[in-house]
Amino acid sequence: MMLTVAAVASLPPLPSYWACTTSESLALPFCNTALSIDQRVDDLVGRLTLAEKVAMIGPNGTLGNECADHTTGVPRLGVPQWMWLTETNTAVNSACFKPGVCATTFPGPMNMGASFNRTSWRAKGGVLGSEMRAFHNMNWQRNIGDQQHASLIAPTGFGPNINIARDPRFGRSSELPGEDEREDPLLSGTYAAEMVSGMQEKDAQGHPKMLAYLKHFTAYSVETNRGHDSYNISLHDLHETYLAQYELAFLSSGASGAMCSYNAVNGVPSCANDYVLNTLLKGKWQRDAIITTDCGAVSNLRGPPVNAPSPEHAAAWALNNGTDIEMGSDLFPNHLMSAVQKGLTTEAAITAAVRRTQRQLFTLGRFDPPTSRHTTINSTEHRQVQYEAALQGLVLLKNDAKMLPLRAGSRIAVVGPQGSAKQGLVSDYYGDEICWTDDKCHGTDCFDCIVSIAEAVSAQNVGGRTTTAKGVDVDSADTSGINLALKLAAEAEVVVLALGIDKSIEHEGIDRVDTSLPGLQESFALQVLALGKPTVLVLTNGGALAIDVLVSRAEPAPYAIVEAFNPNQIGAAALGETLFGGANRWGKLPVTMYEHAFISKKEMTDFDMSSGVGRTYRYYTGMPLYPFGFGLSYTQFHLTCQASAARRYGTPAGAANYSYACNVTNQGSISGDEVLMLYHSVGDAIRAQLDHPAPRRALIDFQRLSVVPGARASHQFELSEKDLMIVNANGEKVLYPGEHHLVFARGAAGVNDDDATFIVQA
Repeated sequence: MMLTVAAVASLPPLPSYWACTTSESLALPFCNTALSIDQRVDDLVGRLTLAEKVAMIGPNGTLGNECADHTTGVPRLGVPQWMWLTETNTAVNSACFKPGVCATTFPGPMNMGASFNRTSWRAKGGVLGSEMRAFHNMNWQRNIGDQQHASLIAPTGFGPNINIARDPRFGRSSELPGEDEREDPLLSGTYAAEMVSGMQEKDAQGHPKMLAYLKHFTAYSVETNRGHDSYNISLHDLHETYLAQYELAFLSSGASGAMCSYNAVNGVPSCANDYVLNTLLKGKWQRDAIITTDCGAVSNLRGPPVNAPSPEHAAAWALNNGTDIEMGSDLFPNHLMSAVQKGLTTEAAITAAVRRTQRQLFTLGRFDPPTSRHTTINSTEHRQVQYEAALQGLVLLKNDAKMLPLRAGSRIAVVGPQGSAKQGLVSDYYGDEICWTDDKCHGTDCFDCIVSIAEAVSAQNVGGRTTTAKGVDVDSADTSGINLALKLAAEAEVVVLALGIDKSIEHEGIDRVDTSLPGLQESFALQVLALGKPTVLVLTNGGALAIDVLVSRAEPAPYAIVEAFNPNQIGAAALGETLFGGANRWGKLPVTMYEHAFISKKEMTDFDMSSGVGRTYRYYTGMPLYPFGFGLSYTQFHLTCQASAARRYGTPAGAANYSYACNVTNQGSISGDEVLMLYHSVGDAIRAQLDHPAPRRALIDFQRLSVVPGARASHQFELSEKDLMIVNANGEKVLYPGEHHLVFARGAAGVNDDDATFIVQA
């Protein structure tokens, strides 16, 4: 049965911040639904004074949290204030409505990326869009401290965050879906396109459930000195790695806009970058896109690298170069009018920004009679989408002697600091509240509803005995708990060793300096493994961990390794079911797991993707612990692919169309999921003539398939010549004539012996 708020005494008469509700405003043309949206927008904007326009594109701190960006309304026209920022990366950031009715919190984005499942990504977006609109209909609020009474949710959501997972040390890695971006960014770009499409689904009246804005545009992957940092990035790397995922998301899903990032590219801050914001995004991808700053980014312009000489200069630079709305600082509302008077910007530029912002709110239905008033939060259907996503985002890295699945009725010890952790399992931007606040906990400190790994294992180990002790902390020198944990492990038949990092180690504002397990975790793990017990190592983390000494072990006992990323609310339950064989829905690594030495070979501030040892699977020349796309299963699959003859079709360019039929056979006795990945690389002759880097290989398509024992599942890959293009030194996509290689693989290329390789001529 669906959990909705239909049982409350009454629904508020209007959604929060609704306009065109007074008799005076209803008599005005902008409230006339018989007119076109552009006519209505023109009428509204034409009635505004310059002061009113300026107040609509910057925060008013007297209305609420400045980073949440409460912009001033126009009471004389019946237009209320608006709160722009509600985070929607993993859940709709909100206070719980009542027990059992909190926003649906999905597994961390790395888990989502690991599924390589377009359907799951779109379904997640659909859930977030529905719940965002429901909270808006209910006049419900975010939970952001003392200001929460004023922070009623409006359906303008910020997320997904699709910055590249360029370096595992990045403090915000837990917010990202993976590392694959290129001229056809088939992981992060497709993830965003599907998720945004679900978020912005339209109702019967043609109104999107919400407006979705991408984060953080662009080349943002360092926390140290953020807001005043600048990185040298070639046009090749900029277009191949740092822009491509955004281009795909805007062109494929019609994302409503983006939040510009704190950093600068080649000395030009992202929130005042005419080339990125105006020439590319608004000029080529989405003309009506809204650009909001990250919190305080306009005030940051007063400092390095540009050192704006006055607040007026900073505000004008941001506005003139593509920013529409300021968040977190008040230079727009306090200094844009004087910037106009000083000739630094124009009223026309302000009007254009206001028109873009208000036009989007008209498409949202804010100025129409309210129609869709659903109140569905955390329904049975939403929880099913959440749980399915959790099952598909786990990655099996090792399974010696088929140690997994585990047998119920066993003596199992769950040890390690992440075994009993709850808050420690969450990713950044998990939401304002996951669990209902009661007498036992308060607000954002309430995590009791999260399923721990130990609880999940105990629930599955029916008829057995499950004990737990953390042994060591995530990051401390405290040895007082080690003896008890080792005792429990020695008494057990099987050990589940839960290690990893939490938000004390990686989070917004701080990067990791080391990728190894912090504190005493590694030495404790070696003590546990020395017991010679069958052991399952479960890793929970955002950024990848360097577990070099734990990948192999000399002891003969069976050993398995599972990457669980950030399970968040329900992921541990999915892990428990999977460990005991109730599900075989494993995903694939969305990142490269580098060896520990990587951090000494590549400076974190080096944004060049191909220099030195390179970065990501596309350019890395070293030997990773586990490559991008790697992942095992409880069953055995076999891949075969067959090429159809290249054929021409009637496009103006006459581009060739290549077709490949691939079959995956389940040769084992367990149903399971497999992910097919298609990689492209140019031949040696082409590579020899290039004056720019070319990826060693790059993902250009993928497909997740479910196959029952003894059966075969098929997928047809259809390619055109654009799939063979690579980015040149000028940032342009080019098809080089000559030999191109296509590799079809079950995940990582070069790992299984059934990869199918084809050579095509362009």
